[in-house]
Amino acid sequence: MHFRVKHISIFITILGINLILGQGYFSTFFPVNNFSMDARAMAMGGADFGSVENPAVGSFGKPLYVSFDISRRSYTEKRSFPVIDMFDDVVTQNVYVLNRPAFSSVSWAFGNDLTKYLKLPISLSISGAPFWDMRYEYSEEVRASLGPGVYNRDPVVGYHLVNIEGMIQSIKLGIATKIGSKVRIGLSLESLYENDLSYESGVNVIDQDDALAADTTMMHNISLSIDGAVRPSMESIIDLKKHLSLGLSYKPSADIVFQTGGLVPIVDEKTQLPGLSFSDSTSRYTISLPQELALSMSARLDNPTKTKVTGRLSYLDWENHDTQTVNHASIDTVDFKYQSTIGLSFGVEHWILNKTPFRFGFIYSESPLGSEFEITKVSIGSGWVYDNISVDIAAIFGSLEYMYTDLFVPEGQNSSALERVNESNAVLKATIKYSF
Repeated sequence: MHFRVKHISIFITILGINLILGQGYFSTFFPVNNFSMDARAMAMGGADFGSVENPAVGSFGKPLYVSFDISRRSYTEKRSFPVIDMFDDVVTQNVYVLNRPAFSSVSWAFGNDLTKYLKLPISLSISGAPFWDMRYEYSEEVRASLGPGVYNRDPVVGYHLVNIEGMIQSIKLGIATKIGSKVRIGLSLESLYENDLSYESGVNVIDQDDALAADTTMMHNISLSIDGAVRPSMESIIDLKKHLSLGLSYKPSADIVFQTGGLVPIVDEKTQLPGLSFSDSTSRYTISLPQELALSMSARLDNPTKTKVTGRLSYLDWENHDTQTVNHASIDTVDFKYQSTIGLSFGVEHWILNKTPFRFGFIYSESPLGSEFEITKVSIGSGWVYDNISVDIAAIFGSLEYMYTDLFVPEGQNSSALERVNESNAVLKATIKYSF
């Protein structure tokens, strides 16, 4: 078993480094790549509903436990523009910037079935995890184009930089009860708070050059914070048969109010996609998270090898939550024309020789930004148990490509052509769980 787990771990690590899901730049505008579930559920495409929304619902009959998740999110972002020949044909795409940052995060959970203590069917869970990871790094090395006779014809003359720090964290309290022997109902309250949010963007000039977006070094350093927000959710599980269950979860909409030192959301004129602008005074804007409805299924197959199959269908009402209220100089609204989205996930847990679990899953996600941003992700993972300790590992990856404007237009120029952006992301996660 140790041999198999070791090689599966190496395989997952290789996949996580080389294969890739996206929307890193747009993480400022709404939550993306939000895999707050444990590694077991993530390996199964996030479709294991007993541990995704409210772990208390799935804790009945299980001992007291405490768990910790360690996540590593890395992404690759390539930006390129077309090279045109004399016949106005595209010869190739010239990649002018390539970024590969990585970020770590930690989450935790605690839960227990209190039935034997309270003489009532009550289960409780408390967890803390990143809700909205805004961290993003962009570094563009700008070089001059000098004439013949110069030894170094393309020296570095400066950098175009974007650095977003911080996360919106979540503390969630879940409680669940039973109705009869086949129905479990849970309620959770999620409190959201920020953790050192900041936005930095600008030009670092080494030598003046027309390729730079400014003549002198100019950086915007803007602090962000949010007003405290609490979001409830409900979840129920119905056991239709011994090995077949259905789950239903609901989250109402919630508003997150951002207080900033001068950051203003806008709609990019060329692409009609979200963008950002800067002001000399403080500003405030409100992002409305949509209501979410999800239907899940879990089944254990009747065969000699232990196998579990899960599925999940979710709907997010982005269409009715695409307007942001901006309070800057005068109250205004920004309409991003989001579309409502559907997500579909599927997962399998198959026990090899009934000793080692092999888990995999698929996730299809629509995007509120439109069909160009639809993405299919693949997940994989495994785990092992030693006495009261269990360790699960997982990786999830995909890729995305879209057209967007140049983030830094050289001074005196008008960038009319869109550039190609290839964003990719890999998330690795390990969950350590101890049951008392």
